[in-house]
Amino acid sequence: MSITQLHKDEHFFIVKNDEVMIKSDIQIELLEKIIKNYSKGIETFEVEGYFIHVLDTSQGNLFYVKPIMQYSYIDFMNPLSIKVLNSISDGVTVCDCDGKILFQNDIDIEIVGIDLMGKYAKDAIAEGIMSDSISMKVIDSKEKVTILQTFINGKCFLVSGKPIFDEYGELQYVVAITRDMTQLKLLEKEVKKLEVQNENFKNRLHAIHNKENTKSSLIAVSSAMMQVVERVMRVAVVDSTVLIGGESGVGKEEITKLIHANSRRHNKRILTINCSAIPENLLESELFGYEAGAFTGASRGGKAGLFEIASGGTVFLDEIGEMPLLLQAKLLRVLQESEVQRLGSGKPIPIDVRIIAATNRNLAEMVRQGNFREDLYYRLNIIPIEIPPLRHRRQDIIPLINHFLAVVEEKYSIHRTIESSAMKILESYDWPGNVRQLKNMVERICLLATQPEITAYIVQQELDSNPIITRDLEDPVEIQRIQEPVVAPKFSGTLKERVASFEKQIIKETLSKYPSIRQAAKSLGCDQSTLVRKIQKFQLTKQISYKD
Repeated sequence: MSITQLHKDEHFFIVKNDEVMIKSDIQIELLEKIIKNYSKGIETFEVEGYFIHVLDTSQGNLFYVKPIMQYSYIDFMNPLSIKVLNSISDGVTVCDCDGKILFQNDIDIEIVGIDLMGKYAKDAIAEGIMSDSISMKVIDSKEKVTILQTFINGKCFLVSGKPIFDEYGELQYVVAITRDMTQLKLLEKEVKKLEVQNENFKNRLHAIHNKENTKSSLIAVSSAMMQVVERVMRVAVVDSTVLIGGESGVGKEEITKLIHANSRRHNKRILTINCSAIPENLLESELFGYEAGAFTGASRGGKAGLFEIASGGTVFLDEIGEMPLLLQAKLLRVLQESEVQRLGSGKPIPIDVRIIAATNRNLAEMVRQGNFREDLYYRLNIIPIEIPPLRHRRQDIIPLINHFLAVVEEKYSIHRTIESSAMKILESYDWPGNVRQLKNMVERICLLATQPEITAYIVQQELDSNPIITRDLEDPVEIQRIQEPVVAPKFSGTLKERVASFEKQIIKETLSKYPSIRQAAKSLGCDQSTLVRKIQKFQLTKQISYKD
């Protein structure tokens, strides 16, 4: 009998979603009976003298139909079977019960990159052709198994193996369906990228929304900062004095603006004065005002102080710890009596202001050392608000970055985005300069970047190029451990040049030891104005330290 005659009664058809997609010239009555007798999950069954083998493929269920009288071990892989299996878009392999690969269709050879027919699965693993064997797992478990498998070409595949048993229940074959996951992995990466972009867009929209509502850079996402904001909103409606503490750059002025904006004084002005930025002899006249002739150079008509000008509104005294003791007594009178007295006048002037003070210093310790009035400290500290440093509220970092990106775009008409890996670097950095340092960093990398997206390399490069900023340490042992002895430099040149170099070095070291120019000048025994002129002369930059 010829091969054609032997296999003339073999047929196949593919069913997907209960619809016959492809079929051979099988009789309709037989096809309908096969479909009627098929139950989902069954791999082999018989209908009216025909043996039916079902394979699950991506194109649907493939039904291979063959007369029972023709079914034998030798005759399993006949020409029609090979044609059918080669027409499937998934890879198909058939192994015997010992793990020998009897058949591998063309698609499987193409996606795996190697012809494995005739090889044993164990040998393929030993030779490094594939990372694992689905056939051996099915042979061991005698159950359906699905794994992710990597082959020698580096591609990753989803492989499902099913056992086929003979009439005695013994394992006879293992059929494995291989699907190339490379494209799926690429799509997965694309989806993740789109998710990151979507999150960035949401953050940017949120930042733009915040920017429309307020020009403040106050961002509260972390629980620590949310607690601060909740406390601020509670105290804003009353007129009590507030003392804001926290490291330099954490956003004390932004908290002050938030208090003022939500107080009954919101439609009045808020005036800010930095107690460390104004020389001592001018600070008094700026705060309390003066009468004509009060001192040499005083304006003819006199001048109202900030407390008078801000009457009805809010006065923010930043760096209150730098206020001289003499002026502390006068400030205490303002708080207690709600009146001021101009320089050169004995007449008190009633005022109505709310005072908010801020400091990055430990005022309680200053009281113990006699550098700050105890009565003023308790009068200011009615409602204390402590702002945590940025390294203790990392959840706020990325929202702050997106806010600053929006600010840069509005200010400079420059659109920049930051890739996720760069965001992680920024989020993990300690930011000793807190929000102020972060704002400056974002603005700098946006202006210096030559491409729309800021990469991790750009961010790391900028962080590495920054001068190291250290925080003040309270533990003397730790200070001694990290500090290196300062070696006096060897100066050269003329006597005048050497003296100038030595003077520059002394000023530089002194500025690094004291938090304000006033204290540095006091330690050097010179006027503040003299020290400022020398700083300008030597082109020095004051190095600021932060308390941990």
